[in-house]
Amino acid sequence: MEYTVQNLEFAVSVFYNGEPTERAKAHTWLTAAQRVPEAWNFVWDLLHPTKGTEIQFFAATTLHTKILRCWYELPPESYDELKNKILQAIITFMHGPKIVSNRLCISLAAFILQQGTIDLVGTLTPLSSEDKSYLLLEVLTVIPEEYNSMTMGTALRAKNRSALNQACAMVLDDMLRILNTVYNDYSSDQPPSDATINSWTSAATCVTSWLTLGNDEEADSVISFNDRGPLLRVLQTAVHVLYTCADPVCGTALEACEACLGAVRAAATAGDAHRYEAAALQLITDLVSLASPLFAAYNVPDSANEELICAMITCLVSVAECHTASLVRSVTPEGQCEGVMILLQLLLGAQAAPGHYPIQEMRSNLLFGIWYTLQDEVIHFSEGGKKMHPMWKELFSQLLSSLIMKSEIPPDSELTKDDEELLRCYRQDIADTIVYCYAILGEACFELVKQTFESSVGERRREACLHAFCALADVARRGCAPQALLDLLQQAVELVDATTDQRTLDTVLECIGTYSSWISSLRVAQARSLGECCVRAAGRSLCRSPAAAAVALRRLATECAAPAAAVVADIVSAALSAEGKHDSWVRRQLHSAAGGALAACPPEVAAPYLRQLSEQIVREITTHTKERGEQPAASDTCVGGGCGAALIASLRAQPALAVELFRALMPALYLLANSGLIESMLVVVKQTVMSLMDDCAPLADDLVALILIALEGEPTATALDAVKLTVLMIGDECPQVRRIFTHSVVLTIQILAPELANAMKTDSPPRYSRPDLMEALFVMLQLLSKKKPIYFDAIENVIPELVQLACWCMHVWEIRVAREACHWLGSLAIKRPQLIKHIAPDVTHAALRCIGGGSPRNQMEPLADLMLSMNRAAWGPGELAGWLRASLAAPGFPSALAAPHHKQDFIDAVLKEKSSKRRVLESILKFSLVCRGLEDTEYARQTMASRQLIA
Repeated sequence: MEYTVQNLEFAVSVFYNGEPTERAKAHTWLTAAQRVPEAWNFVWDLLHPTKGTEIQFFAATTLHTKILRCWYELPPESYDELKNKILQAIITFMHGPKIVSNRLCISLAAFILQQGTIDLVGTLTPLSSEDKSYLLLEVLTVIPEEYNSMTMGTALRAKNRSALNQACAMVLDDMLRILNTVYNDYSSDQPPSDATINSWTSAATCVTSWLTLGNDEEADSVISFNDRGPLLRVLQTAVHVLYTCADPVCGTALEACEACLGAVRAAATAGDAHRYEAAALQLITDLVSLASPLFAAYNVPDSANEELICAMITCLVSVAECHTASLVRSVTPEGQCEGVMILLQLLLGAQAAPGHYPIQEMRSNLLFGIWYTLQDEVIHFSEGGKKMHPMWKELFSQLLSSLIMKSEIPPDSELTKDDEELLRCYRQDIADTIVYCYAILGEACFELVKQTFESSVGERRREACLHAFCALADVARRGCAPQALLDLLQQAVELVDATTDQRTLDTVLECIGTYSSWISSLRVAQARSLGECCVRAAGRSLCRSPAAAAVALRRLATECAAPAAAVVADIVSAALSAEGKHDSWVRRQLHSAAGGALAACPPEVAAPYLRQLSEQIVREITTHTKERGEQPAASDTCVGGGCGAALIASLRAQPALAVELFRALMPALYLLANSGLIESMLVVVKQTVMSLMDDCAPLADDLVALILIALEGEPTATALDAVKLTVLMIGDECPQVRRIFTHSVVLTIQILAPELANAMKTDSPPRYSRPDLMEALFVMLQLLSKKKPIYFDAIENVIPELVQLACWCMHVWEIRVAREACHWLGSLAIKRPQLIKHIAPDVTHAALRCIGGGSPRNQMEPLADLMLSMNRAAWGPGELAGWLRASLAAPGFPSALAAPHHKQDFIDAVLKEKSSKRRVLESILKFSLVCRGLEDTEYARQTMASRQLIA
């Protein structure tokens, strides 16, 4: 279809109004139309004022795309004509539609930057009249934004940066002139007009844009923080005027306040601001003077000015985070900066905002980051030989009390599903912040939580205290038992029976389970007594809170050996009685708990209980397989198999018991295998090998037999994982293990070979229907080539097919598959080079094809591993160099954009490096960018800079 105006209008109409399939086709065609040379002409026909908004927007977007992507099509003598046309279009659409006008302004910004900001003032002069000043303001605003987002060569970026730096002071002076109208006489009776407010919004937005120019390209800013004082004052004055003239602040006034506070944030944090301590402290003093009246007036739930308060808090937090070191240094024994003290109290007050998050307030969620930064700086300052000021302990004590209060959950009836998820994340943030409090307060945290718990009235406040107590479990010192901690844990145990609130019960059980590791670190008698109380409490609550109680039991039984052994009969009974009462997940937790308790008992005590558990599992599997035979649509997993695997895993400390259990389960495992429940059977096999490791040699015959049954059906990722583990653990002791390795590789090749053949027939990026199987195959091969290279003698006849498969996997747009294929080829080249020497040229060619554009750019790192291994492998002298030169000698390979000198530089860089993967990766990235036509672009600069930064 020709790119005529009529066809383009029709396609745009279809894109916005057609059926989904038609819209997709229209989108593809319109995207192609934006890249054709004719687009430079038809955009102006489509921008005619009589056309529809959708068509005009498409035209403006196409113009922007052409300037960004197809600038090379435009001869220099056409630049002035294009500039004049864009300016005329902007003026034509100055009264709307807004989306068209905005896109045209962005196009002008792109035009200016493509020229290297030549004569910026002259270009923008047609927009400098008073009636067009807002257009000039919009163009000025988008120029830095476009600079930050545009892809451009390094030389052009440097030229633009220099020109924009020179213009920055002039632009900010103009914005200051616009904003100075905030000093006029305004009141609630005569507030600023909407036009004036809009001008403040535009000016503040422009200020933010220019102050964030280039982001982190350079540390120093053209305008130092000291020189931003007048701008900061006028921005804060604008906010003060707006919130004193309106109650509440909303609409255009709220937008203006948010824009001004955003500009303050940018001015206070951009460039070298952190170097100016005095100016920072003065800004903090000014900001708290601005914020204090607002916070005092609207510190209520469901505040009418919640959005403005949130914007103010965001600004305060950003300033405080940037200048934390100055803030901490200002608190000295001789005195404190008054502005800093007020700021800290404002932040504390915001963290303790009245009302429940997220249904009555949203501000308290904005402060978590500042507490981490603050405690880190306080600790760093104290470690420098300075004694910690008592004020910090007082501050973090108040913070801890606030966090406990804010952790309180509102009534369930008030929460939607979205609110529940927000609250869950919020409480996790609270838990993290409580740990920061511990860094300052130490074990005093437990005393404070205890006092709050004991003085609490109502279940929700007690539950919040327990949530805070649970958060402190990870930092409780092992072997140390402060009285407040012991008292809290004892009260938690008593609350298990006393509470009738479900959420409180769940949190109590989480506390008991979370402190299991700490309990195990106490003196034996104390740990046994406390642990046994916890185990019994968790057991008693199984009926009321199955999931939480089961997790608590599992953690206690596996961490606290003596208490678990003392009540082993009760734990086993709970696991046996769970059948039919609880879901599969709860049952697996209970079987893990039973296994932990049995592992803590003498074998003669554990054996009868283990027999009961194994008999129940066998019965369940037998029943399940019979039912599945009668009902083919039944589940493909078996709960009994999962319980058996969980039980074996928890018996790791008692290998003899694990072996006994596996042998008892053997008849049931064969039933699972013969009934098509292969995955359930393999879960038990894998867990057995992982738990017993070298001790599973006596079970080798049965393990091999079960894995062979699984392979005969159809190899799966789980089956290959089981083969890998078996070879690693008992491959040397059991000759029959070699059989399952060979069999698994051959069968997997037979499944994947047809897909490989189909992939070779097409030029599109290969995609496989079994990426999980492909990944598992190469994970197994890669690990065994490192640990058991002798095994590859058994599959020498299929090595060529495996290598061919791996070469094609390099091209798969599945990063994990490609990575594992490269890692295996590299490992094999190092460990057994003679096995693949005759096909190593094909491996080299495939890797070069991927580097040159055959694989996505994010898949270069595995190829660096491969090339480094190929260079370190024990080939003959100069062989890798010969393979590289032979492949790259072909014209247009791997890309027509790679010149002979690019290829030679790449070969030299790869061959000289045999130790540093980083340097090999840099060489590969550089050559890949050349092959893709991205050399000397901003993307290339950022890519290489990021690699150097990581290094």
